[in-house]
This record gives sequence, C-alpha cells and structure tokens, in this order.
Amino acid sequence: MNPQSTRRLIVSGWQNIKSKLPPQTSRRVGTLIGKLAKTPIGRKLGVWYDDRSADAFLISFPKCGRTWLRLMIGRSLERYFDLSHPDILMRTLELSQLSSLHPDVPKIVVSHDDDPQWKKPQELEQSKEKYKHAKVILLVRDPRDVIVSNYFEHSKRISADHVKVLSKLEHLKPYVDRIKLYEGDLPTYIHEEIGGFNSLLRFYNIWVENQHVPTGLLLVRYEDIHANPHQEVRRVLNFVGLEQISDEIISEAVEYASFDNMRKMEEADKFNSLILRPGNKKDEESFKTRKGKVGGFTEYLDEKEIEYVNRQMNEILSDFYGYKP
Repeated sequence: MNPQSTRRLIVSGWQNIKSKLPPQTSRRVGTLIGKLAKTPIGRKLGVWYDDRSADAFLISFPKCGRTWLRLMIGRSLERYFDLSHPDILMRTLELSQLSSLHPDVPKIVVSHDDDPQWKKPQELEQSKEKYKHAKVILLVRDPRDVIVSNYFEHSKRISADHVKVLSKLEHLKPYVDRIKLYEGDLPTYIHEEIGGFNSLLRFYNIWVENQHVPTGLLLVRYEDIHANPHQEVRRVLNFVGLEQISDEIISEAVEYASFDNMRKMEEADKFNSLILRPGNKKDEESFKTRKGKVGGFTEYLDEKEIEYVNRQMNEILSDFYGYKP
C-alpha cells in the first residue's frame, strides 16, 4: 500500500468513527487526542505516522533555502487545489498539513533530517533507511554560504522559545545542553566540532552514500533556484506527480515567495511562527530572510578562512554536488 492510500485509509476510518459519535463525545475525543499528541508517546506516534504516510520528504541542512522552497511549493498546491482553511497560511508554510485538506494533495514532510547542526560529524546518522518508502527532495547550497548563514541563525535567532521546542524532540534529548545561543565569532564557529563546517560536509556525504535508499531522489540546488525559480519548482512538482499544475500558478507562487515579499511577511509576523520571525526587527542579520545571496560568504570570510573552507571541500566533499572550488 502506498503512502497516500495508507493516509486515506487512516483519515477515512477516523472520519467514519467520528460520524457515529455524539457531538459532545466527538469533541472530548478530539481534546484527548490533542493532549496525547503533546506527550512523549504522542510525539513518537506523530513522527511514526509522518514517516509512514509521507509521499515525499523535503530535506536539507539548515539555511539552504528550505523555507523559500516550501513556500513556493505550498502556494502552488494551495492555488491548484483551491485549498481553504482558517489557518491556511501556516498550513502552507508547514506544507505537510495541506494533505489533510484534499485527498489528491501529496503529503510532503519538511525535515532537517537528524538536526545535524547540533551534532559532531561522527554523531550523525549513517543510514537513511527510514526514507526507503518515500521520495526525497534533497535541497543543498554552497557549504560556504550555508556555514555563514548558520552562524547568524545560531548567534542571533536561537531564542528561549526555540530552545523549548527543540528540547522536546526525542532524538535531540542527548544533545539538549548544546541547544543555546552561540556566543563565539564566525571564524570560531566554522571550526566548531558541533555543527561546524565538517558536520555540514559529513551530512552532505552521508546523503551521497544513501542516495539509492529512497524510492526516488531529486537533487535541488539553492543556486539553481536563484537562477530559475520557476524551472526548479516545476521540477519538484513533477517529481511528486503534479505535472498538470500550470505555469501561471507556479509564476504566482514564485512571486509570492520572492525575497521582498517574504521579508514583508516576516516583519509583520504574518505566519505567527518561529519559522518566519526575526530575532530582532532592528537587526537585519537576525531575519530568516537575511540576505538571500549566492556567494555572500565572501563578504564575511577573510582570505585565510576562505582558504580553509575551500581546502576542506576539496579534500572531503563528494563531487556529487558540483560545489568543489
């Protein structure tokens, strides 16, 4: 049984049960399920369900443009299937929640896969067997730009709310003492054993080693989205079986998720979410939509640091991504 059939069976079964319950009982059951979802066992069940019912996963190391891509995908799905919901903005941003609004919407689960930014290279998961039942959209970006962007993420955007949310994730429990605002400088961050440049390169290489595991793997590069966002969104939609979505809808989604519009929405806290909210509205470096540039690392790294990251990429990084200097 494919993921979409599994999901439909579970959802239709639950709807059938609800229809036979008195309204008051149905509300009580819904409340109990909501409370259960917040418990450790409930979160585990939620992760299990997401893994087994997903049609595809959108995976990246943090700061590779994932929020940008998921907004373009989500907006395309929202427009094409004419989806509506009181919280449609957040569902579009979360992406996977759109699948509950229409039976033909593929469930695309967004993940940083193992949260490698909190781990040493040798602590990263080596196997991706959990993705063998689904397709994977692997989003990557030049590691030099990624590490700079992650530095600002960790030094300016990790709030008490972030710590509270991340600390509840079961797979991060052993690393909870690491989840905090980074207080060092950028050169030090690059060399950090936990989540530094070598963790990033190892994460990339692990996916090369596991590229055969999913039912299909689509490599999407941040730089290619910059050069032709319409084409790259089309590639993603085709990959998840939505070749019929029109160019007009994709073009509108690209405009909707443009840097300027995303910045406006972030400033207004339009999504009411930590995902798209600045750490400090007066500090441009604390925005999720910080710069959105290709090759911006040259503005932050000096000659010695660039020489180091280039050497590491040449010695360690797989040729698969086409990023070697």
